[in-house]
Amino acid sequence: MSIEENKALARRYMQAVVNGDIDTVEALQHPDATWWILGFGTLSRKDFTDSVRGLINAEKRDITITSLTAEEDRVAVQAEGEITFAGGKVYRNSYHNLLVIRDGLIVEGREYMDPRAAEKAFG
Repeated sequence: MSIEENKALARRYMQAVVNGDIDTVEALQHPDATWWILGFGTLSRKDFTDSVRGLINAEKRDITITSLTAEEDRVAVQAEGEITFAGGKVYRNSYHNLLVIRDGLIVEGREYMDPRAAEKAFG
């Protein structure tokens, strides 16, 4: 895939999270994809997808991509997120995701964010 196609896939993945489209989130990942999240370590594809699935229940999800850079098979996505849950609980965080893409699928993801904001929102 070209760099522009990889960037488009990264945008599509981020939009699927915003839309609550778990089918697309799953479809964009290679079956053997792995994820590493700051403060949580390495997760299997299933465990990562289950964590995203937990966000799908939110009343509102908003992610704004502030920067997107790509080179070879890697796409770096900087974003600001705000997720509102029932009862008015709001989770805000800044993210940097590094996605490794091969043959049109995410094979590896690395997510950097403020773990204090996550702990404050989720305990």
